[in-house]
Amino acid sequence: MQYVQVTYKRLSLVTFFLLYLNFTWGQERSKLELLIDKAYTLIEGSDTKPKKKYFYVIPIWAVSPETGIKLGASFGYVFKTANDSITRPSSLRLNSSYTQLNQFNIRPHIDIFFKQNSYNLKAQYVYNDFNEYYWGIGNTALESAKESYHFKQHRFNARFVKQVFKNLYFGPQFMYERIFDIQFSDLNKTSQSLVPGINGYEVLGAGLALAFDNRDNVFFPRSGAYLEISNHMFVHAKLNNYRFKSVLVDLRKYVPLGKKDVLATQFLGSYNGGLVPFRQMPTIGNEMIMRGYYNGRYRDDHYFAFQAELRKSIWGPFGMTFFGGFGNVGSHLSELSRHIKPNYGFGFRGVLIRKEHLNARMDIGFGEKNIRGVYLAISEAF
Repeated sequence: MQYVQVTYKRLSLVTFFLLYLNFTWGQERSKLELLIDKAYTLIEGSDTKPKKKYFYVIPIWAVSPETGIKLGASFGYVFKTANDSITRPSSLRLNSSYTQLNQFNIRPHIDIFFKQNSYNLKAQYVYNDFNEYYWGIGNTALESAKESYHFKQHRFNARFVKQVFKNLYFGPQFMYERIFDIQFSDLNKTSQSLVPGINGYEVLGAGLALAFDNRDNVFFPRSGAYLEISNHMFVHAKLNNYRFKSVLVDLRKYVPLGKKDVLATQFLGSYNGGLVPFRQMPTIGNEMIMRGYYNGRYRDDHYFAFQAELRKSIWGPFGMTFFGGFGNVGSHLSELSRHIKPNYGFGFRGVLIRKEHLNARMDIGFGEKNIRGVYLAISEAF
């Protein structure tokens, strides 16, 4: 694809330029740093009058075979609920985009830490009027099975946890999802299949979340760990088209390398039992893990993935990352060890808010059989 080749050539030039700055920075450093400091002062305030709340707007632009030209905006608001050194920063975010192929998406998201992190509230709503590709179920789904489909989606999930011991959180969560107005390009091929939810569904589930979190920073951790075990149960017959259960395990560890660099690792696993609708099945590939794979290229009841990422400061507010990992899906746990999928890639970072180390990022991921993807996002992948 020509636009992909052009993109990678430009990214190679950017990489060279950043490395050049890193090794040749000399007498002009103070002038550039002064200019950068002035720019950050507009966002963060001065040392004598620092701002306690930050608002930013980031344009969204991308080009891909799935969307054509994609345009939108990301609105963010970062603040603290208490003026102390313990309470973590909270954030409100709204992302919305529209594409050349008439795809519309809106995602408001909140992540609130109450005073001294006594409680944490996370919630997100997603509306999609979208079309994407479907390859079927399993880790050996053939490329020849690929077909497009259009759907609409309402999804809302929320979690409210209390800090029961230092760094240990526990509390309830729930999820609602409705998939409707599904239209496949080949009606006889897919929509008449026996895959759960293939013609639409509605589910409502609830569960519990237990998390240990002693990271030194929620936006850019340099040390500490995050460990989560959570579940949802979609079992009430009157509220669900399908009855199933899910368990999620998320393990992350951060190791500082020198004064600025970090080695970050993550293991993510998901187990689902019962009759699971196809868009509730875990999938390989998104902007957070297994980057490079089209989200949904492989999907099934069970899932695992591991990734490691080197986060390196290049110069001033700019940095790079290098990541690699592997993962898989399967209808039985024993299938997870067969046909494991690799992924690797690199990315660029630019600090939006220095005091909280909130980054804007561009990641370029690769997988098997020349699979590749480019991702633009706010904050780190994990």
